[in-house]
Amino acid sequence: MKACDFPGSRRIGAPANWDADLDGSVGTIFVVDAVDTLSGMNLMYSVYQPTPEDLAALSAGGAIRLGIMGRSHPVFQLCVLTPERCADAGLKPMWDLGEPV
Repeated sequence: MKACDFPGSRRIGAPANWDADLDGSVGTIFVVDAVDTLSGMNLMYSVYQPTPEDLAALSAGGAIRLGIMGRSHPVFQLCVLTPERCADAGLKPMWDLGEPV
């Protein structure tokens, strides 16, 4: 998976006091802030593009895993964007987040 940079996004990296030796490696993602018009809740959107290896694993019956840190879950949506929506958003895939596991 590749994290995508896009116009209006900001970078989020490791939390303060993160110890990679103890807590594991952390990559950087790109997010844009938004407000849900119905609930007034703050949202952050981040976009990823699968690699050919990811697509092959998914086509062979693989799945997408979403990891959430903490006791409550901040995620309410996971979806696939069409190529047209990706082009409209000006996505620029950056670096690979790792091989399929």
